[in-house]
Amino acid sequence: MRSDTINAPYAMTRCAFWKSALASLMCLPLTVLAQLPSSGQFSSAPDEWLLSNGQAWHYQTRVAKPASSLVFRAPLSHEKEIVEKAQRLFEHSSAKAMALVDANQVVWVGYKSPAGSSNRFLSFSVGKTVTAMAVGKAICEGKMSLDDEVGKLIPELSGTDLGKATIEHLLKMSSGTWAGNPDTTIWTSEQDQRVRSGSMTYLDILSTSQVSCAAKNSQGIPLKPGELFIYRSTDPLTLGVALNKTTGTTYAKYVEREVLIPAGIRRPAIIGQDHFGYGTSDGNVRMYLEDWIRFAAWVKANESGTGCFADYIRRAVKKQIPNSRKIGAHFDGYGYQIWTDNFKHRDSYWAAGHGGQRIGWNHANNRVLIAFSNVENYMAELYSLYAEWASLK
Repeated sequence: MRSDTINAPYAMTRCAFWKSALASLMCLPLTVLAQLPSSGQFSSAPDEWLLSNGQAWHYQTRVAKPASSLVFRAPLSHEKEIVEKAQRLFEHSSAKAMALVDANQVVWVGYKSPAGSSNRFLSFSVGKTVTAMAVGKAICEGKMSLDDEVGKLIPELSGTDLGKATIEHLLKMSSGTWAGNPDTTIWTSEQDQRVRSGSMTYLDILSTSQVSCAAKNSQGIPLKPGELFIYRSTDPLTLGVALNKTTGTTYAKYVEREVLIPAGIRRPAIIGQDHFGYGTSDGNVRMYLEDWIRFAAWVKANESGTGCFADYIRRAVKKQIPNSRKIGAHFDGYGYQIWTDNFKHRDSYWAAGHGGQRIGWNHANNRVLIAFSNVENYMAELYSLYAEWASLK
């Protein structure tokens, strides 16, 4: 049975119970999923995760015909010093792939064994930015709006606190709901296994009282949507379900059609989803490095374009809410599922993923940096490198 058809009443009843009987308590999970990997104090992405091809039930995309062209060129004289710095950082860091790009021109690219051009690289939370792009396309198609409440688009969440949040609140990570596990996930180990076995959906998890009830501030007052930036999986996963509900197709197929094919990918990508087609929209996209470059170039080209989607991207990549709790220590702001106001280059915006996955853009020019890594322990140096790369004319 599709369990997304049976859990909504249960979620609303439990939500009311939590509010009345346990009003003084924060929602706490009974069993927390084992943390994502770490190395000391830094998050990590071991090769068996970073370079994997996902699960059998994940979606493999088609490719663009023709693919977007990439131009591989040698660095110009004023770029050589920065390219040399990139090579040194790459050699002495946990990076497994790195590229310096100017629009569609690949000025330098490096791979470190066992990674290579024949490997797909897992996005981790870089995939949140992919989700934001798909949401922008749906908005411009009239499938949803920034002001639509979640409960209107996802009837199973109607009547819950999560259902009162709008699409824009979700894009800004400000639904007002529970902050999640310490690694920002929102499921227990049992729920994770049930999703993997096909007996539970992501919508089921979102419908639980634990996830769909409002969090409380330090005075015990429930948060309102839009009040506070809290980084967790709830908001992007809900955006993914909203895409299923409004576009007439699955999250993965919509991302394929409206984001990856327009970006011009040359080889098939793999997009995470549960057994019922709800997307792992908080970060599970696997692409070859050259196609990540194509995606990055596509985002930047659209930022400087005209029309609804270009307007959306320009809004998405600027600070929409302050990072007042410094959840991402290197950033002072957050746009639409993307980080802004980096401490090394204020004009830049970043897609960032667990373990050191990064795509950095800036508003002034087309220079992009891309990195996929094992350990998130060299990000300050990476941001400094990008500040220099972005400063070039």
